Amino acid sequence: MLFRLTFIFLIQLLAIYFFSLGFFPKKNVLNGASTFNYNVSLQNNSKPVFDRLILVVIDALRSDFIFDKHNSNFHFVHSKLNSGEAWGFTAFANPPTVTLPRLKGITTGSTPSFLDAILNVAEDDNSSSISEQDSWLLQLRRFSNHRIRFFGDDTWLKLFSPAENFFDAWEGTNSFFVSDFQEVDYNVTRHIQTQINERDQWDTLILHYLGLDHIGHKGGAYSKFMPKKQIELDTIIQQLYEEIIDENSLLVFMGDHGMNDIGNHGGSSAGETHAGMVFMSPKLLQSRPFENVSVPLDTPLNDDGEVNFEYMKQIQQIDLVPTISTLFNVPIPKNSVGITISEFLPFLDNDTRLIKVWENFRQLSILNNEIIDKDFKLWDIDKLYLYMKEVQQSLTRSATNYNYTKLAIGYVFVVLSAILISLLTIKEMQFSSIMIMLVFISSMIGMSTFSSSFVEEEHQIWWWIITGTLLLIIVSRPKKKTTYFSSLIIFICLRLIRGWNNTGQKTVYSYVIGNLLDETPSIKWSLNCVTILWLSILSTFDYLSPLAQLILPVIILSYKINWTIVDKESIPDYLKEMVKVITKYLLKEDHMVLFENALIPTALIVYKLFSILMLLRIFLLVIKGSNKEKFIKSLFRDITMFLLYLSPSRNIPQYLLFDIIGRCATQILKDEFKSSLYLIPIVSMILQHFCFFQFGGSNSIATIDLSNAYHGISSDYNIYIVGYLMTVSNFAPAIYWTLFSWQYLYSKSVTHKNTNKWEIFAKSKLPFIFFNCIIGCCLFASCIILRYHLFIWSVFSPKLCYYFTWNLFMQGVVGWIFEMITVAFL
Repeated sequence: MLFRLTFIFLIQLLAIYFFSLGFFPKKNVLNGASTFNYNVSLQNNSKPVFDRLILVVIDALRSDFIFDKHNSNFHFVHSKLNSGEAWGFTAFANPPTVTLPRLKGITTGSTPSFLDAILNVAEDDNSSSISEQDSWLLQLRRFSNHRIRFFGDDTWLKLFSPAENFFDAWEGTNSFFVSDFQEVDYNVTRHIQTQINERDQWDTLILHYLGLDHIGHKGGAYSKFMPKKQIELDTIIQQLYEEIIDENSLLVFMGDHGMNDIGNHGGSSAGETHAGMVFMSPKLLQSRPFENVSVPLDTPLNDDGEVNFEYMKQIQQIDLVPTISTLFNVPIPKNSVGITISEFLPFLDNDTRLIKVWENFRQLSILNNEIIDKDFKLWDIDKLYLYMKEVQQSLTRSATNYNYTKLAIGYVFVVLSAILISLLTIKEMQFSSIMIMLVFISSMIGMSTFSSSFVEEEHQIWWWIITGTLLLIIVSRPKKKTTYFSSLIIFICLRLIRGWNNTGQKTVYSYVIGNLLDETPSIKWSLNCVTILWLSILSTFDYLSPLAQLILPVIILSYKINWTIVDKESIPDYLKEMVKVITKYLLKEDHMVLFENALIPTALIVYKLFSILMLLRIFLLVIKGSNKEKFIKSLFRDITMFLLYLSPSRNIPQYLLFDIIGRCATQILKDEFKSSLYLIPIVSMILQHFCFFQFGGSNSIATIDLSNAYHGISSDYNIYIVGYLMTVSNFAPAIYWTLFSWQYLYSKSVTHKNTNKWEIFAKSKLPFIFFNCIIGCCLFASCIILRYHLFIWSVFSPKLCYYFTWNLFMQGVVGWIFEMITVAFL
């Protein structure tokens, strides 16, 4: 059976490989630089509207951060917007709303590929470079000999590599240390005075600030740190404007994307896609298109009362590209689907104005593979703009060319794996009630993949699955009365977990348990201490107890408290004093600099102690022949402590509820179902998915938590270590319930005389593979059928990526490789 399951699993992996290649191909782009096409001599001899550009990108600058009277502290910018020296826009950023694809959009004018959202995390990956693609940077450098300087998010240096081909001076800052929102901006700001002093030595200056985005990730859009950061950035804009900008200079400051209220981004909600954009120059006083608008503005609402973030005039963010090209008199980049912002046309003389619109028209027509109407030059500007907007909408909707051959191969493989696993399941489980339960759950989740709303709100389905399963146990007349009591305890714990975090993508609630704990740090940290103490005391006692149950938990608690202090969050005084003593003892540092300096050394101590603990566990098992059941339980507790270390502090008390649920579920499984080999993994699977969502996860990129992926990581960035920590931290609840099942699958109460450990391993994998194969058939079909759906990139593609992760990491790495290694030692 193990051989057959392995064969089916490999087929499933092949299906994932081919389907991902077909569904996420690298986008075909036109290389080379564009040139003028109409009245070339006139355009070559035309004087640009501006000859100096300052672009300030503020990561995650949502539109309301600039324009809203309740949420904006850009007071200098407001004064210039009202005087007419600045024009404001709400710029729509096409999903995925993460930095790398958005920077591609605002430099080349092209629509993003979903693959860019994955490459956004791969800091040492070079496949995202656009050095061979046309961009306004390339055009300014090639056509106008602009000297360009850059300081800020090093994603720019990944895109425009090698840097010396594009920039005369540069320095990058790392974009993923989300707990840092001071130094990361200071490393940009410290260059400003030098640029002011050397203003005659450059023509274009690009600055990219990350601090505001980091504040959002840590504390949400309404974090207490947000006003201070906005004032800081407003002061920087004021300094640049007052000391550099003149009649022939243009300052543009903008967000690359927005954020949702939780502070994350990557999806397609209004807050994530509506970024602010402001153009500033004394020359803008010559035309006053927005003179009747007084900023800051009231919060704009939809008919249903929801904030829509639509302030000022709405434009596409990629419209920045042809606008810069027009104002600086360089050709529009080849792959741009942007449209020149019409309010800037009055700065051109009548002949040049029409020619620039013709260039924009021709550009979009070529990209749309249309034959250019020979009479288009007779059209007025309004008609040309109406046509260009239609073409732009068409091009942004059909941004990817799918590889249908690879899609077909992938789908054939997943159907084949589903057929094979179904036959094996029927043979092994013989239409038992447990099999019917497995088929029902798999079918329900599978069918939900055809609906964007069900994908977004999948946590609702798992809530009904887990509560429905528990109700079925109760109404089936249990053999023991203790089952009723255990079920009641589980219900209470599940309801508490259900209200812990905002889950799903449609509704954000203010009063969830996690938010209330953040507002009352004394209660939160009391619960955290109780949880760590509980998990430590109830561990099995052995030679390693001092390390596993005392030293490691205390250092982990110390690190989490230290992290909270550095993040400038409130902490009870007694815990602060405790951390001072512990850290001073460990690091021999003066306590005045402890908190800032202790994070990385303390994290490294945690990694070293955990590694030593794992090695000693294996040594005692192999050399000393320690009790195997005890080994599994100890391993589970040790890894639980490591998962706790990688979890947000507000979620730590959930592990206490997990432990209670586990104990009650164990009693029910033993008393009512004799610890069925097939039921244990199904219960584990349900709890994995339910707790994954209630921990704050979803099927959106926006909820990927990066804040715990950098514990112990210094400036020497390593994509593999960060990627591993990010995956473990986001799938911590699922890992917990996977390891929970091992305690009972490999215990004497489950192991029968005629069943060896490898048979148990194989049988425990059957439900998972069946579930994933059925889901794969449905999800792959929905992605093919709905490939031109409005939400294909914002809903279905992220779901596909999560499906890949559940299979490759949870089923492949944790549930197959790691479990096989563990079983081999038993």
